[in-house]
Amino acid sequence: MNIQKLMKEAQRAQRKMAEAQERLAEMTVEGSAGAGMVTAVAKGDGTIASIRIDKSVVDPEDVEMLEDLVTAAVSEAQRRAKELQEQELGSVMGGMGGMGGLGGLF
Repeated sequence: MNIQKLMKEAQRAQRKMAEAQERLAEMTVEGSAGAGMVTAVAKGDGTIASIRIDKSVVDPEDVEMLEDLVTAAVSEAQRRAKELQEQELGSVMGGMGGMGGLGGLF
C-alpha cells in the first residue's frame, strides 16, 4: 500500500469518527431508579443532561435514600451512554476493517 492511499484511508477514518461523535452528541439515553421515581438523562458522550425527581421521594428525613436513587440513575444513564458509544463508534471502526488497514500502525 502506498503512502498516499494510506493517508487517504486515515483521513476517511478520521472523518467517519468525527461524524459518529457528532451523532452521539445529539443522542440521549435514560437511566432510572426507584421504579422511575428518579430519572437521569445522559447525552451520547456520557454527560448528564438532566435529572428528574418525583416529589414523592423528596423526604427531608431520608436524604440518603434520595442520594442513592440519584446516584443509581446517573450510573445507569452513563452505562447506557457508554453502550451507545461502543455501538456507534464500533460500527464505524468495524466497517473500516480495523482502521481501514491502518490497525497495524496504531
